[in-house]
Amino acid sequence: MGLQGCLLGLFALILSGKCSYSPEPDQRRTLPPGWVSLGRADPEEELSLTFALRQQNLERLSELVQAVSDPNSPQYGKYLTLENVADLVRPSPLTLHMVQKWLLAAGAQKCHSVITQDFLTCWLSIRQAELLLPGAEFHHYVGGPTETHVVRSPRPYQLPQALAPHVDFVGGLHRFPPTSSLRQRPEPQVTGTVGLHLGVTPSVIRKRYNLTSQDVGSGTSNNSQACAQFLEQYFHDSDLAQFMRLFGGNFAHQASVTRVVGQQGRGRAGIEASLDVQYLMSAGANISTWVYSSPGRHEGQEPFLQWLMLLSNESALPHVHTVSYGDEEDSLSSAYIQRVNTELMKAAARGLTLLFASGDSGAGCWSVSGRHQFRPTFPASSPYVTTVGGTSFQEPFLITNEIVDYISGGGFSNVFPRPSSASATSWNADLHCSICRFLLFSVYSLSPGTNH
Repeated sequence: MGLQGCLLGLFALILSGKCSYSPEPDQRRTLPPGWVSLGRADPEEELSLTFALRQQNLERLSELVQAVSDPNSPQYGKYLTLENVADLVRPSPLTLHMVQKWLLAAGAQKCHSVITQDFLTCWLSIRQAELLLPGAEFHHYVGGPTETHVVRSPRPYQLPQALAPHVDFVGGLHRFPPTSSLRQRPEPQVTGTVGLHLGVTPSVIRKRYNLTSQDVGSGTSNNSQACAQFLEQYFHDSDLAQFMRLFGGNFAHQASVTRVVGQQGRGRAGIEASLDVQYLMSAGANISTWVYSSPGRHEGQEPFLQWLMLLSNESALPHVHTVSYGDEEDSLSSAYIQRVNTELMKAAARGLTLLFASGDSGAGCWSVSGRHQFRPTFPASSPYVTTVGGTSFQEPFLITNEIVDYISGGGFSNVFPRPSSASATSWNADLHCSICRFLLFSVYSLSPGTNH
């Protein structure tokens, strides 16, 4: 069937098998451990979906990232502004027109874009969404450490063939919230070994790395840092203040977060979010700190995707971001991985440093068609982020040299080419940076040896 016939089907929402395609045929749709189905969603219930619109000039963007990152380049350090990035990657007028007409014909309402115009988030009823995305069938699910509720489709969706050049994927259908890096440590592999250091407080960290106000946190007004919190994890100002009263007496520090981007929850404080904020503000002491917070329950939205859109909608933001969440690389569709990698490349072009937790499964290993292969974590496996692993003290009860912890994630991507160690612009620090992730115990009565 020709393009003209597909366009007629597109605007009339009469989609035949010959005129449709699956943007994410390789997306795993098995239910993650700990999640259960609560049945079909009400057809009149509303949910939000995010449409990733096809970008332009990605090869040019890659070249610019290399140029601004290479010390030998005349463009070194001349980072792009968000507006520069938007001018470069903004979808074509045809893409914007096609997608908007398609969504308007489906009755989509309250659509919101970003400065780069390459994401569009819209609210639809379940009935409208299933008509818009043939094959999709929305169900309620509950799971995760905080009993999070989401709406997802266990079945693949399709789009009109005419949209193939214009839409990368639709978010909010298959992927469940990202996995926390805060997990229980397995039993030691060698009998009699001790795999934890009791009381790794901010003073221990600062002593181990010789951190002073001259090295980090001098209070310079143009310094800033940020972390992201997902899965309905929130920090509390009162907990942060109490933490600093207990552990921040011997170094200059700020006692409160400068800015929360997103909606801060009112429920019980989460361990992961609290530790992320408290230890970031202790190691990077006296530095203005932002927290990117995913609002409430994401009935139809992917919180990690929303965090990326927040970065694409802020002209002025911190230059260092830490994220302690990720997914197994092989659990994600190629379209999703490639698009998220492009978003991380956009951040690199702007001079942002993104630190991702490497995960708690070592290099990981699984069998595919009888062959064993490593199982890296994404986005930690992206070439545009710095991956940070966990360490432990060689002598567990003294501040001594460190060793890489055996559960700390590692291994290069199975999707992206292995970066050259000779190139500072393409190197992925995936072999464990020992300065940013610590083995914590006692402050929140964590299980011994959690990789955080």
